[in-house]
Amino acid sequence: MPVMKFKTPERVCWNDDASGNTFYVVAMSDTTSKWRANPKLPLEEVVYSEDILCFNKTSSGICQVASPEQLEAAFKTKDSTAIIKSILSAGQVAVKEFELEVDSQTTTAYNAASSAANVASTAATSAIEGVKGYLSSFW
Repeated sequence: MPVMKFKTPERVCWNDDASGNTFYVVAMSDTTSKWRANPKLPLEEVVYSEDILCFNKTSSGICQVASPEQLEAAFKTKDSTAIIKSILSAGQVAVKEFELEVDSQTTTAYNAASSAANVASTAATSAIEGVKGYLSSFW
């Protein structure tokens, strides 16, 4: 069976030990290393957005867009471009790779979709018959 390999987007993280916050940006697959080799690459070709995300270990790992105050405290600037470049330069890259057997996954997905369509069709038919019965009780 053919196997397809996939990679998730890269999460580039930088930890601020003083505040306990972890700041990160989401980069396209295989772009952080290219940017590090050539920092003149436009950021639009590296990161998905200019959002700088943040979570604190004490906040149950809930992620949010970093506030200007958090950015100023950690990076001594509010300039998002400079901060993104700093995270890309010094951050740790996390990416997941996984494989799927195409034939079995396709078959499983097809069977699941067929089953869902059958259930939906049966439910719709039952609902229509129920409405017809209800309406016919008035006539």
